[in-house]
Amino acid sequence: MKGTESMTESRGIAFSQGSYVPVDEATIPMLDPAFTKSDVVFDAVSVWDGSFFRLDDHFARFRASCDYVRMKPPCTEEEIKEILARCVDTAGLSRSIVYFMCTRGRYGGGAAFGDPRTSRNEFHAYAVPYYWVVPKERVETGAHLWIVETRRAPNVSINQRVKSFNRMDLTCGQFEALDNGADQPLLLSTEGYLTEGPGFNVWIVKGDRAQTPGDNVLEGITRLTVFDLCREIGISTEDADLKPDDLDDADEAFLSTSGGGIIPFTMVNNRSIGGGEPGPVSCQLRDLYWAKRAQGWHATPVAKLLAKPALEMVSTT
Repeated sequence: MKGTESMTESRGIAFSQGSYVPVDEATIPMLDPAFTKSDVVFDAVSVWDGSFFRLDDHFARFRASCDYVRMKPPCTEEEIKEILARCVDTAGLSRSIVYFMCTRGRYGGGAAFGDPRTSRNEFHAYAVPYYWVVPKERVETGAHLWIVETRRAPNVSINQRVKSFNRMDLTCGQFEALDNGADQPLLLSTEGYLTEGPGFNVWIVKGDRAQTPGDNVLEGITRLTVFDLCREIGISTEDADLKPDDLDDADEAFLSTSGGGIIPFTMVNNRSIGGGEPGPVSCQLRDLYWAKRAQGWHATPVAKLLAKPALEMVSTT
């Protein structure tokens, strides 16, 4: 079912407080610890040409995040899947990034502080037009990353395998990168190893081996996909402790992300990587990723999830 014209022309559709609304009108109560303490976990799944990619893998990660922070969404997995599909369908988006999140919910008694065990967890979701984590033209020509002074919060403080809104380090790093004319930051651990950037994992290629940081990172779903694709084309892979110097010695490098798939990056801190242009392995993986998605690899059609009547729709007219 398509939404009203005003909703279709909006920048996306959200499921909030039990209803579907334009994403710009969705709200979270001010006293929800999601707002006051970033006490919320989430995931983000891509839709391309009307199909979710690796939806079950995203749900497995979402469940693990919820379990770690002791939250339980107030709806079943099947209900959540239908909600996500409704958001996409109502927005009229064939290509989308769809966020879904579980918030702590207000403390018992409505106070601004209290026992988190008394909170009633809430579920929210929204679909927005598909986007790339770097300027789209860089997908073909290669992105420019900046190794920033901001350090990635260590796992002993914030478990980075839990996808949450504890992202101040990534935000500070993004300011540094943009101020230096780069597209995105690359953060180091407190020990000086490469970790990740906002919304992506990083890879380097040396010979017939692809390596990616394995510690102090979110284990991305597209990162998982790269392992699969590398096996298919005969490239060996491994988690590795990588230093900034490893980028200088790399033949090529790329990002893996739901927001763009596999994206070569060819510069770091104004220095060229390899030959200064996207390398053959990066390009092969990028092209294979999109070709397999077009063939329906790990696809769940939005239409398949729309078997039940839609929940209440809030009109903006």
